[in-house]
Amino acid sequence: MKNLNSCHKPISMFVIIAFTLMLCFWANQTPAAPTNSAPEKSSDSSLENNMDESTGFIEQDAPAPAIKKGKKFPWLIAALVVVAGGAAVYFLVLKKKKYTLTVTVGEGVTGTPAAGTSTNEKGTAINYNYSLQSGYSDLSVTLDGAPVAASGAVTMNANHTLEAKAIKTFVLTVSKGEHIVGTPNSGTYSHARGSNVTYSYAPASGYSNLEVKLDNVPVANSGTIAMEGNHSLTAILKGANIAVNSTPAGARIFLNNVDSGQVTPYIFTYSSAVTRNVLLQYSCGYKEYSQSVSVAFGETKTINHSFVTGIREDFEVPPSACWLPYHSSSWDHTGHGEYRYSGAATRWSTSAYSHFFSGNYTVIIRMYRKAGSTTASNAFFLGSGSDMTNASGYAFYYFASGQYGIARTTNYNFITASGSVFTIKSPTVSAAIKTGLSNFNVLKVVKSGSQYSFYINNTLLHTFSDSTHAANYTALALYCGGVTTVMEYEYVYLNPSS
Repeated sequence: MKNLNSCHKPISMFVIIAFTLMLCFWANQTPAAPTNSAPEKSSDSSLENNMDESTGFIEQDAPAPAIKKGKKFPWLIAALVVVAGGAAVYFLVLKKKKYTLTVTVGEGVTGTPAAGTSTNEKGTAINYNYSLQSGYSDLSVTLDGAPVAASGAVTMNANHTLEAKAIKTFVLTVSKGEHIVGTPNSGTYSHARGSNVTYSYAPASGYSNLEVKLDNVPVANSGTIAMEGNHSLTAILKGANIAVNSTPAGARIFLNNVDSGQVTPYIFTYSSAVTRNVLLQYSCGYKEYSQSVSVAFGETKTINHSFVTGIREDFEVPPSACWLPYHSSSWDHTGHGEYRYSGAATRWSTSAYSHFFSGNYTVIIRMYRKAGSTTASNAFFLGSGSDMTNASGYAFYYFASGQYGIARTTNYNFITASGSVFTIKSPTVSAAIKTGLSNFNVLKVVKSGSQYSFYINNTLLHTFSDSTHAANYTALALYCGGVTTVMEYEYVYLNPSS
């Protein structure tokens, strides 16, 4: 088809010329009428005519015999058929257009179609879809120079050019210490490759000994950074400095269990040697991190922490906002390392952790009942949601009297103690349990697929398999039964596993 399409003009000319030649040939083939000479008349013709007139009969000359023309071939019809056929071939086959799509894909862009030129039939729809690679920004997709969406379709009714490009970005990480004025402030910033970033710092009134470093190399207190790569910029006062960084950034920083009001990255500056316990708290689903740091005057100590998924709350600081207590006024922080319930709920009281965890994991909780009934359940729950008024999952519990048990719930309302409950392990006495009020017990469940292993104080009590419900959320639960109850939790850990 490609060869035919490329030579449709010569073929068209050939058809026209052939038609013209056939017309000329037809014109030259028209036969001429044959010639017959008239017979000679005698000299007595006038006498004969007179005699004929007298008798009343007229003798007429015999008519010339009819000349039979030769039968012509229908050249005109044949020519019209040839022309019509040629026109059909030309317009239906040779005239059918093909168009080119020229695609340009720039650095930092991924997607289809790839860069190159393709030939497509008229009316063909070509789908395209592009996205940014890591480290790039400002995706721009144009069709024939006009902006279009990052994904769509090009209808091939003409030649088109499709271009997708992006801007390479680099990261500038800024750490500005206390008692320093200027910009940029502490944070992480993305800048296009080749851009220039200005900075300027000075000590606040009453302070001195400012030190500014670019990529840990001393620089002037003000200047310009050419963004041809990732850079770090720090501005501190010479003294005892603690620099705190995290990935992701934006974690709350607690110093000696007190909220500093700052988030990572940040530099704390002291006029003398100090020791601080630094605790970082990020968002739900990430473990807390703590580290003790001692720094001398003239020294800078740096904490660089990368958060990992899971739960690690030692409750040295107030519980994170991830916890959703049902009777919120009865749940608080003791101020000395425990998450506490104090109240007299009619049935159960609960506090669910709002983040979803999939796959396998291990949950460990250290708890004790400080006041209340020794025959009431102290439990934690693994379920399909965080709504404890419609809970489907598995409850692992023990009594301070020395028994433990496991139950499966379906659409169970812990607050009213109503709904479906199926006993997996009925209450059973175990010497592993520390009995009585004010004695801590450590409960642990190892989840592997649909198999659950229940431990108390590192003693395996029961293993079972059940796939009735997903177990993606965890919650604390205790039964009060209208009795004034105090329950304290020293820590909650959830460690995902492969």
